[in-house]
Amino acid sequence: MKHKACLLGVPELFVDGAKVLFPFLKAKLLTFMLIEEKNIRRDKLCEYLWPDKETEKGRRNLSNALSYVRTVIPVQMNNREVVSIKPSLHIARDTDLLSSLDRLSLNEMIKINGIFMDLPEAEDLESFCCWLFPKRQHYHELFVDGLRKRANAFLESHTDDSCEKALECYELLAEREPYNEKIHGELVRLYIKTGQKVKAVDAAHAFSKRIENDLGICTDLSDISSIVNKKSPVLDKQPKSSDDTPLSRSSEILKMLDFMIKTESSGKSSCGLVWGENGIGKTEFIDELVSCLNQRGWESHYVRCTQEEKERPMVPFIQMLQRQKCSLPQSEDISSLSELNYSRLAELVRMNVAASAEESKKKLLVVENIHWMDDASWMILETIMWDYSSPLHLIISGFEEIRPTFMLRTSFETEPFEKFEIALRRFDLEETGQICRAMAPDSTWTEKDIRNVYLQTEGNPFFIRQLLNAGLPVKDGKGIISNNPFVSVIEFSGKDERLFLEALAVEPDHASMLNISKVLDISPLQLSKICENIKNNALVKEKNNDEGDVIYYFTHVKIREALLANMSATRKQALHLKNIEVLEAGISPYQYRKREIYSLLCFHSHEAGLEEKELYWRVMELKQHFKAAHEVFPTLADHDLMKYVPTLENLDYTQTALEEAGRLMDRIVRVSGRKPEMMRIERDLLILRGAMLWWSGKYEDAEGALREGLEKAIKIGETEPVVEACVQICYLAIQNDDERRLSAFANRVYLLSIKDHLHKWMGVALRFKGISAILKGEFGIAFKVLQMSTLLFEKLEEEGDSYTVCIVAAEHFRGDACLAEGKTREALSYYLTCISIGESIGIYRGLGLSLAKAAFCNILNGKYDDAEKLLQRMEKLYAITHTEKSGGLQGGGIGYSLMGLLSAMKGEWDDAVCYYSLAQKFVSETGRPTWETFLYWSKLSLYSIENIPEDVSKKLFKKSPEWHRENLNEMKKKIGWKNDF
Repeated sequence: MKHKACLLGVPELFVDGAKVLFPFLKAKLLTFMLIEEKNIRRDKLCEYLWPDKETEKGRRNLSNALSYVRTVIPVQMNNREVVSIKPSLHIARDTDLLSSLDRLSLNEMIKINGIFMDLPEAEDLESFCCWLFPKRQHYHELFVDGLRKRANAFLESHTDDSCEKALECYELLAEREPYNEKIHGELVRLYIKTGQKVKAVDAAHAFSKRIENDLGICTDLSDISSIVNKKSPVLDKQPKSSDDTPLSRSSEILKMLDFMIKTESSGKSSCGLVWGENGIGKTEFIDELVSCLNQRGWESHYVRCTQEEKERPMVPFIQMLQRQKCSLPQSEDISSLSELNYSRLAELVRMNVAASAEESKKKLLVVENIHWMDDASWMILETIMWDYSSPLHLIISGFEEIRPTFMLRTSFETEPFEKFEIALRRFDLEETGQICRAMAPDSTWTEKDIRNVYLQTEGNPFFIRQLLNAGLPVKDGKGIISNNPFVSVIEFSGKDERLFLEALAVEPDHASMLNISKVLDISPLQLSKICENIKNNALVKEKNNDEGDVIYYFTHVKIREALLANMSATRKQALHLKNIEVLEAGISPYQYRKREIYSLLCFHSHEAGLEEKELYWRVMELKQHFKAAHEVFPTLADHDLMKYVPTLENLDYTQTALEEAGRLMDRIVRVSGRKPEMMRIERDLLILRGAMLWWSGKYEDAEGALREGLEKAIKIGETEPVVEACVQICYLAIQNDDERRLSAFANRVYLLSIKDHLHKWMGVALRFKGISAILKGEFGIAFKVLQMSTLLFEKLEEEGDSYTVCIVAAEHFRGDACLAEGKTREALSYYLTCISIGESIGIYRGLGLSLAKAAFCNILNGKYDDAEKLLQRMEKLYAITHTEKSGGLQGGGIGYSLMGLLSAMKGEWDDAVCYYSLAQKFVSETGRPTWETFLYWSKLSLYSIENIPEDVSKKLFKKSPEWHRENLNEMKKKIGWKNDF
């Protein structure tokens, strides 16, 4: 005989395929208890089934029940205490299948998806439930765990249908766990993953409503978009596909779908707004949304506005009615819909897109690209929205630039609509990387490759798809995409608008209103009218700058690309030449604020093929760059220093620019010969190259380049270039603390400046003479000439620009004179004045030098906390002006020796070793006597510290105290110090 027991669900027993009928309930319960337990004590059976009977009566009832059970299955009693089924009997139980759920088909799982022994009448037996309920919980957990493992196994298999099969498991899990938020969250995510967004929203709504009504709890599933963004341990195992990337806009679609479904039963009108730029994916977004709504029985009607038909009144709505095969009104004598006025046409549209009370089907009106809508169509849309006779459901899309117009024309904020807005944004670098890896999984994507894609597309989804689908090589630079959506927008622009866009396109980056108006020979007012005409095209944006001008820039890099690709060579050349003419007319030399103009002139000259002009303006731009980036106390006016000085030193840029200028000059000389103009540029480049070399610490190479530049300057015979070369040689002499060379060339600069009335350079020469006097120990002379330098720059300030940094420089070196003489308090006063004035106008390299020397004075005066604060400010300045701690010209050559000493005094030995290593590195690379002086003094001061760890001592004290003292005294003599500390 074959026995089969079904315990999951309503319990049933089959013998040879025939269902067993039980005469009374407790015989049935006893049978299934024995089938489940195999053996059980007689007293327990009496306790569960006859708890209200005395022992003997209970046993008698059990014996009677067993009499019937034995007719169905062989039962035996061991020592009259344990009731059991004979071991030889095999009963097939459905509960045994729970241990192998991964091998069952979906239908087989559905069959066993039931509650253990689902007998409502048995649940009235309280004592029996003590056995029943733990069993139910056990098999429930077994079933749930088995389904979870089955779902995970499917997802880990990465097959084409793995998500669908996992979804089947989670649908069963959701039935068994109606209040489990994690399970329902995974179910919603799987619906989204498999493209069933409508089911995802319905499942989220159903769970949220159930848990709120039954338990009074608000759940995360009430916000459907949060499910998409939340990390899922189940779905994270799945590889990303092209449909499972930010391109799919799943979060935004679900938000809008959630909004539309919620308004189904509200009886109110609703309007969803979708904003975004060209190529951002508005059409795909709406198509996906409408597809989801159609699955719920919605009927959709499209109104598509296009740029080509913007001048044709009401065409978008007429085309919509024609697609609906709307019949002409019988009451009016017309032959086509175009003969109707806007209000009559609005009535017809409203009749077709607004569902009546009798209709169960929801209707949706989609109006796409309202930025191309004509005035008559605007009036139709307004009329439709202002008709409150029946609910109306709308989806409207367009550029963000048209949003204010829409809000104003339709009075949208005050209209009785349920409202929801979504702005589709560009993807960031991380999202672009996800898209690249999903769309081209066989490629090896480096961070550089992804960054190149991002720079070429700026995160616009259309261009990302185009770039990856075209199989273009991922490289530096711009990839030309043939199917550029901006081309048609430009082609349909008016002549004036097109010319304005082309004038903008030939600029390297942004363009100014004043410059463009001069290039186009129109007034700023006329230019503003052109900008107003193209405002809604989402091609150009504008912003005010700080100088009473307006800056224009393209909203996407591909707009410039489209314009340049379709612009005639004549137009390009004419615009570049006109730009050169306009820019050259407004030049006043040697103001750093003009550096941007020099750079623009270089760019336009290059694009126009004027190599000599390009080289000239490149060198001019480099000269201005040097003043700010490679001078400790730059000879710049306050206005230039506060607004235009670059804060981050970029040696690579300077080196590359010099090399490019040199190559361009060599090419011009080979073609055209060594003209006087080229000789001047060669001279300037030699001086700049020498300046770059001393700034980089290559003093010997710098001397050769500067002397060669000086010789060429003398040969040509122009005074100011000779002065500039001598000034750079003075800077080089300061780096080496070379008093003789500094004195000689400072006198030369001074005499030449007097002769040609170069007052700014005269003030700089007096500063150099003061430094030379300090190195010789002539402190009285030093104070006198530094005072003269200050008075000269103050006189220049009365006549024009302020030169605060040049005045601060003289104060700084007065402090140096006091320090060399041993007057630390007076020196500190000078340095603090420099810091106070300097910080009020901006950032410059000499500020770090003043901070370091002021800290030294405080250490000498025993004010260690004040010294540490000053050095911390110096270190912050380094963080602003350097990507890493390199170069000591901004105070680091002095400051890091002092920071090492203070760290050692506090017992911070690792920091001390690090700072001393940096200080030693600077001294070794440059051999500057001043830096060596501070390093030796700091090392000598270390010997007064007790209990220095042995490993630290080995790193810091590689020489004896006598060696340090001897070298300190030698360096002090070289730099003119007469003090005893």
